[in-house]
Amino acid sequence: MNSREQLSLYARFAIAVVAIGGFLFGFYAAIISGALCFICSHFSLTTFHAATIVSILLLGACLGTLIAGYLTDRIGRKKTIIIAAICFLLGALIFVSAKSFFILVIGRTIAGMAIGLVSVSGPLYLSEISPPHSRGRIVAINTLAVTTGIFVSYCVNYFFSANGDWRSMFAVGIVPAVFLIVAMFFFPETPEWLISHKGVEKTREAFRRLRKDTLWQTHIDQMKSSAANAKKALAKHTLFTPSLRFALIVGILLHVFQQITGINGIIYFAPKIFESAGFDLTSTAVLATMGIGAINLLATVVALKFIDKAGRRPLLLFGIMGMVLSLLGLSTAFYLESSAIGVIAVVCLLAYVGFFAVGLGPIPWLIISEIYPLSVRGKAMSVATLANWFFSFLTAQIFLGMIQTLGNEGTFFLFAALSLLALFFVYQYVPETKGKSLEEIEKSMRRG
Repeated sequence: MNSREQLSLYARFAIAVVAIGGFLFGFYAAIISGALCFICSHFSLTTFHAATIVSILLLGACLGTLIAGYLTDRIGRKKTIIIAAICFLLGALIFVSAKSFFILVIGRTIAGMAIGLVSVSGPLYLSEISPPHSRGRIVAINTLAVTTGIFVSYCVNYFFSANGDWRSMFAVGIVPAVFLIVAMFFFPETPEWLISHKGVEKTREAFRRLRKDTLWQTHIDQMKSSAANAKKALAKHTLFTPSLRFALIVGILLHVFQQITGINGIIYFAPKIFESAGFDLTSTAVLATMGIGAINLLATVVALKFIDKAGRRPLLLFGIMGMVLSLLGLSTAFYLESSAIGVIAVVCLLAYVGFFAVGLGPIPWLIISEIYPLSVRGKAMSVATLANWFFSFLTAQIFLGMIQTLGNEGTFFLFAALSLLALFFVYQYVPETKGKSLEEIEKSMRRG
């Protein structure tokens, strides 16, 4: 007899539907890469206008993340996902019908807010409906959906690029947004939220729909205890209390390291990196989009397979060490000005993206959905995710300036040094959460 909780078919459908939010996250974040040149031509935009259309999404994501913390704890994870899907739909409709630069910015900002909302509520929902033994794999499905959305956006860009139909590029995302809005009404709120806000009976009803067995009953008492503590904590506003400080710092720094080790700068500006390595612009664009997108997707599948077997820490340490070596290889190739610099650049960049997608890409999102107490889980995830979006925006803004000031070799060496610092941080401070219930993790993370 299987002693582990088993997901029902209904729960598997719920996971697939929630992952659509991750798909939309990746799709709308990346679709601009192939559409921007056509938009600039259509509206006669300056470089400043183009940069604004790209970066305003990240600022919108910051705003959505701030709101997500309040909404997920107050009205629930499910309703926040629905609001995010409505924002995706509204943002896309405004963008594809835009007649001016100002309207483009509004549409892009609303889409950014949707990304901020779903980047908190999606992993949180998946984490709280998952059995402990498979929670890592289930939450990582959201990251797989994000990378799938990125890859699909590249394919959509390619399909519509022949006639420059940028409006159709963005319109493709309308269909999954509508489906997500409708489908989420057929799934329950998470048991963790229900036990705190609606009581034990509603929680039991949700579990009966989400599980094929009754093994979840063995930790219902733990959940009741956690919910009771949550109600006391809510009255005291305990997000920044000493007992939670360690967990908050771990979550924030994981997301800071995810960005300051260079991933978005490298993905956004990969064509320029390849161009400086000796490739012509046409071939670099293909490598930067299709090649990097495919590696990102495949490596995320690898992480999905091992995240509950090997654990969070081993994958993080392995992935970051691979990033360090890849970045050092890039730095050395540019420093020595090797005749094989083009080949080395391709190999090292693809290896870097692959190692990132195995460790530092998916696991911070999983960790922050696990380590916070129920009373502040949404708000704490919101703070950590806000750090992610802020440093994503900062890295994208300063990356080209770093290349100009430090050179390619200096920039990649700096990212390697920051990756090494991330490796030390993970080894020293990040806990292993594999196979533990959320209540067990909550107890282990308390300090003071």
